[in-house]
This record gives sequence, C-alpha cells and structure tokens, in this order.
Amino acid sequence: MKLSLYCPTCSRPIADLNNTAPQVTCAACQHRYGLVYGKLSRHSSISETLLFLSDQLPSFYKRHYTLQITTPDRTLKQLQFSIPSRTDPIPAHYGDVVSVLYTMQGYLMKKLVAVTNHTTGKRYVLPRPVPSVSYRRITITTVMLALLVGSFLSGTNVFFVAVAAALGVMAYLKLTNSAQLTTPSLETGGREANRLIGDQRLIAQKLKIEHRVDEINHECQSNQGVIDRLEALKQKMVDVDQQLYAPRIFRATSAVNILKQQTANNQRLVREYRRALKMIEIEVETSWIADQLPDANHFTRAIMQKLTELKGIEEQNQFLKLQLAAYEEVKHQVIPGYEG
Repeated sequence: MKLSLYCPTCSRPIADLNNTAPQVTCAACQHRYGLVYGKLSRHSSISETLLFLSDQLPSFYKRHYTLQITTPDRTLKQLQFSIPSRTDPIPAHYGDVVSVLYTMQGYLMKKLVAVTNHTTGKRYVLPRPVPSVSYRRITITTVMLALLVGSFLSGTNVFFVAVAAALGVMAYLKLTNSAQLTTPSLETGGREANRLIGDQRLIAQKLKIEHRVDEINHECQSNQGVIDRLEALKQKMVDVDQQLYAPRIFRATSAVNILKQQTANNQRLVREYRRALKMIEIEVETSWIADQLPDANHFTRAIMQKLTELKGIEEQNQFLKLQLAAYEEVKHQVIPGYEG
C-alpha cells in the first residue's frame, strides 16, 4: 500500500512513506519539513478549561495531546502538544499509522504544522503552527531581556518591570500552545519496550553485518589478486628452474592453498551473513506490522545463535591469516608489499 504525504503549504504530494527520510522537501514550494512516521503505540487527548463563565458567554478551552509513535526502524518518538480546542479534531486510536510534519530549526523541531492519520485518511493541518518548547523559550527570553534593558535605559523601575514581565510570562505560558518531540527511554518500559530494545539490537547487528560483508568482499577480491600473482610467479619459477626454486614454489603453493581456503570460508560467511540479514529484515518488518508476536523472541534467539556460529568461521580465518603470516618469504620476498 502506497502512503503519500502532502505539503501543508501547497497541498501537493511530497513523499512516499514506504520509502522516505526523516526530512522531506516539497518540490513545488521548496518548503523543508521534519517527519515522524509510524504506528501509534500510545494516544491521549485531554481537554482543559481555561475560562468558563456561563453557557451564554464565550469560553476558552485547550486540548493536550500525547502521541507515542513507533517508527518502522523500531525507534520510539513521543509528541506532546496543545491546541485551542474543546473537541478532538485529531481522532486516532492505538495501532493507527500516523505521520507528523514540522518545520525545522537546524535538526530540531521549530513548529508543528500537520498531523495525518493514514489509517483513516484524515489530515489535520494546524490553523497556526504550534511552536516547540525550546523555540517558545527563546522567544520569551528575548522579549524579557528586551523589556529589562529598555526599562533600565529609560530609567523605569526595573523591579516592577521584572515582576510585570514574570506575571506576563506566566499568563503567556498558560494561554499559548506548545509542542515537544522527544525520544523516550525504553529501559523502564514493559513488554512492548523490551521488544523494541530487541529490535534495535537486531538493527544494530544488521549494520555491523552489512559493514562486515563489505569487508569480506573486499578481502576476497584482494586475496584473488594475490593468488593470481602467486600463480604467475610460480609459473615463472617453474619455467626458469623448478629444482632451484622448489622451496619457494612449495611455500607459494602452500600460501595459495591457505588463501583459497580463506576465500571458501569468506564465501560461506557472505552467504550466511546475507541469510541473517534477510532474517533480521523479516523480524523487524513483521514486528512493526504485527506489534507483538508470541514467537518473536524465539526467532531473535535463532538469529543471534546463527551469528555466534559464524564467529567460529571468523576465528578459523584469523588462524589461517596467522598461518599465512608465517610465510615471511611469501610476504616480503615473493610478492613485496603484500600483507597477510
């Protein structure tokens, strides 16, 4: 299923959520947004009455939201924000797929601009972007400093200005709205948090395996180059005088056999590592779709056990490298510059 995201400014599609990054840019209006996308794992919506005199007079309400989102890469994001509303304009439930768009200040959230529920197809673009807590704090600090400096230069009583500014800040914080995006700690969570920790470990292993596969492929190419050079060198020695060069031919042949055994081990490692990568991808994707699976821990243990088994082959390769290092003539005389 293709899930598209629309720009709050020009309402044109800006991203396919099946393949997107934490930042997106609208090609039409060039607005850049931060993006949080995932499954709703916690949702709360609480109404607060700011002013109520009677049913006939205007009343003021504020609604506070907490959206806890589990992203496809198995991280947890928590968005807390408030808007001026008595009703709930962002209906969402546990398990809904949602996305959050916000303007950025560097790599941090500056203002919250839109929330989309992809499960229901409803999109809520905030009438006025909600500033982040840090952005609002900077604004308040700047205004207060300006008032204090202005009162000092004009000769006004700084104490009364400071008291009035403090009261004004308290009223401002009460009446205005703010948004905060955080990454909650999983250490004190329950079963779901423990599963996320397990998935994050799998993802960390996935990155290590991908790096190791690249290293092994490079090592295979390097070893093949050394084998070709040794075989060519052996042929030259045979052509010149096989009896004279017999010790060197023996050493070179032994080195070639060790390198071929290393290559065979490396090829097996690559096959098994790629199989483990597919298993990790299946587990992470399945875990995100199905939330909690009764046999999830079993598959995670199976993956980790497979990686432990592959360490044996890695250790065998290290032993072969030590054997190859014993052939000093191969390393320094037969093929100068080669390092085993």
